Amino acid sequence: MAPKSKEKPKTSQPPPAIEDLFTTLDRHINRSEYEQAVKLADQVLSIAPADEDAIRCKVVALVKDDKIDDALSVIHSFHKLPIDLGFQKAYCLYRQNKLEEAIACLRGRERDSETSLLEAQILYRLGKTDACVDVYKTLKDSEIETVDVNFVAGLVSAGKASQVKGALESWRIKPTSSFELAFNTACSLIENGNYADAEQLLLTARSSLWSYHHCQLFSRNIFLLIVASI
Repeated sequence: MAPKSKEKPKTSQPPPAIEDLFTTLDRHINRSEYEQAVKLADQVLSIAPADEDAIRCKVVALVKDDKIDDALSVIHSFHKLPIDLGFQKAYCLYRQNKLEEAIACLRGRERDSETSLLEAQILYRLGKTDACVDVYKTLKDSEIETVDVNFVAGLVSAGKASQVKGALESWRIKPTSSFELAFNTACSLIENGNYADAEQLLLTARSSLWSYHHCQLFSRNIFLLIVASI
């Protein structure tokens, strides 16, 4: 009987290139496939345990997936690395309603628009409306959406409804530019006892909101008619 030929040892497949993993990871995040994104980030970290981009991507994916506790655990597990995750930690604490801890994480940080917006939101939740308004003033020239809406809400909450009109004029913003802004501005008018103007502003806001939804519904119905005719 002829001796059995020895089986050739199977060659192990080389791990995929990190660049390819990041390409796939980015695609998962853009598609809101956060669970898969976390797995890809872990795969990168198994190859490069201290990869800053992979750590950040994992934290972002967990936050977007509303897994705040898990995101904080990841941040804590890498606290010895020279990676600044202070903003991410502050945001997670804010989401957990640990507001004093959240604001402490932001102290001493460079005041970019993102950090200032988070600080303003935390201050608002803490009831420190005067400080909140002061921060929103620094965001006047930023491109962050809804800053004007939140700023007006902050003024009203701080008992500074009389300053809303001047603030909007300074920012060159019409109170009817969005439903939310119109609503908050109307609240300021009510605080000032200007009920007639407040009612008119609310009616205008309601009309614009109805028109938007009506257009959306009309477009949807047209689309359905086109599909049905194919």
